Amino acid sequence: MKFCPECNNLLYPKEDKKRKILLSACRTCSYTEVAESNCVYRNVINHDSDYERPKDMRDAYADPTLPREKGVKCPACNHPKVAFSLINPRKSLARMNACCNPSCGHNWRDDDESIA
Repeated sequence: MKFCPECNNLLYPKEDKKRKILLSACRTCSYTEVAESNCVYRNVINHDSDYERPKDMRDAYADPTLPREKGVKCPACNHPKVAFSLINPRKSLARMNACCNPSCGHNWRDDDESIA
């Protein structure tokens, strides 16, 4: 995280469409600087030795790195979009699904056949 040298508030990513570059800009004052990196968001998930995915995906609706699937409805609230993750891709095709409705947060598992 970077902070504004003028007012000490957080700098947010902002696109300069004319120059086609990424800037870091303060939302309080008019300070901007060229961003050090083009990476805006990075989600690091640490796995145990068996590469097991987390069993609970409470905040999956807010995670932009998870794939979304339209047409699959949440069994709890009938929301038409869900986020999903493979639980253990080396052993099976089981998926952990999470409703993309922030007020619902329902999680469920779909079990498919093993890869063996």
